[in-house]
Order: sequence, then C-alpha cells, then structure tokens
Amino acid sequence: DPNVLTLVVGNPANTNALVAAKNSPNLDPSQYTAMTRLDHDRGLAQIATKANCKVTDIERFCIWGNHSATQFPDLSHTLINGKWARDVINDDAWITDTFIPTVQQRGAAIIEARGKSSAASAASAAIAHVRDW
Repeated sequence: DPNVLTLVVGNPANTNALVAAKNSPNLDPSQYTAMTRLDHDRGLAQIATKANCKVTDIERFCIWGNHSATQFPDLSHTLINGKWARDVINDDAWITDTFIPTVQQRGAAIIEARGKSSAASAASAAIAHVRDW
C-alpha cells in the first residue's frame, strides 16, 4: 500500500527505521518513524514536575537518538507556557545532572524496579505516537 505509515519500535529504532526506509524505494522516507515517544513522555513528566506546570503547557520538546542511554533529551527549543524552558527551569545543574540522565536511564530503572519492562507504557506510547503522527 503506497499510503502505509510505518512505526519502528525495535531497538535501535532510529537505525532500524533508516534501514527499512532505504530498503523500500517505493515508499517516501517520511512514511517511516522511529518511536521515542515513551522517552518523550517521560521527559515531559520530568519537565512538568520541575517547572510545576501541566504537561500540556510544554511545547517543542524533543528526544534525539535511539531509545537508549545515548539519546539526548533536548530542551533547546522547548517552551513552557510560551517561555523558553531553560529560563523557566533556571537550573542548568538539574538539566545536566538530573534531567538528562533520568530520561536516558528511565527505562532501565523501571526494568530494575519491576524486574521486567513496562509493556503497557510502550503500547500506550505507540498508540499516542501514531495518533499524533
């Protein structure tokens, strides 16, 4: 189907999405996306808690990289109620020493605490990712 949209979940998701797109010359690369939504949602929760705001008050937050400890939760263009997130948070040490590593390691922390991954969280993130795509 030339209108198919493909959500790649298997890690390394970004790399796998690129490989899939390169191996399907009849599809536009924009028909592929790699899921970092779970990491994105976890990052939003951390930001909202720190800034004492609602998740819906946050715009333009993004995660770069694969769903792994090498990902980079990027606040460079993030807005909270129309103001730059870094100005609202005003705590570079928290961003560097707490926020980034917490988002990067959250999945591993959940597995360690529960003894298994959070499949329900991943499924919910996949649904939200496709819905918003």
